[in-house]
Amino acid sequence: MTSPHRRMASVAITAFCVVPAAGALAAQASAATLKADRPCYVNANPAQGAAMVITGAGFEPGTTVQLTGGTTFGSGVADAAGNVSIPAQAPELRTIAPASKATLLTASADNADGSQTTATLKVQSANLAVATKPGSVRNVAKQKVTFRFSGFVPGKHIFGYYLRKKVVGKTKFAKAQGPCGMLKQKALLFPGGHPKKDGYKVTFESSGTFKKNAFPRVTGMLQILHF
Repeated sequence: MTSPHRRMASVAITAFCVVPAAGALAAQASAATLKADRPCYVNANPAQGAAMVITGAGFEPGTTVQLTGGTTFGSGVADAAGNVSIPAQAPELRTIAPASKATLLTASADNADGSQTTATLKVQSANLAVATKPGSVRNVAKQKVTFRFSGFVPGKHIFGYYLRKKVVGKTKFAKAQGPCGMLKQKALLFPGGHPKKDGYKVTFESSGTFKKNAFPRVTGMLQILHF
């Protein structure tokens, strides 16, 4: 059997997450407000923003309210009370790596008298992702790597499960932090550092017990190279 110091391990991770605005009439601009339905939108698919709903108040009844900001576009019609609900996709990030960002959204509507009512709101969005740096080590028994996470359940521990048809290893990480579930922590690529097989499926999730349909979840493969 190859000794631990002659094993190289690498892991490949893939993931399948009112400020007044200027206007024609200052009184109308300051009256409108916006609210997000979540503190952070987790994009499980990096190529598509998560579903979100932005609600507004203080708009002229019957006007069409346009929502823009980053990659987000949407619209809705203000009701008789001046309230509006706008479904849209959350802003996407320019990376598929673990990350979060704040995006300024602007809602605007043209009024019957030629003025415009606007309101702005910052929303948080994040990728559901895991990455390691470095991606491989020569001594899997001793060399730790830095794990980075985003999009996990805030305030809950993140767990890594290593599978060969069944769970054969488990790593418990610290709790995900902030509204977008971020974490950065050093750990071994394989719990205990002594893998017996050449490859393992790895899942990262917020459940302390492995579940087949857990969400959020990121999956990857841990490859052990002998030389």
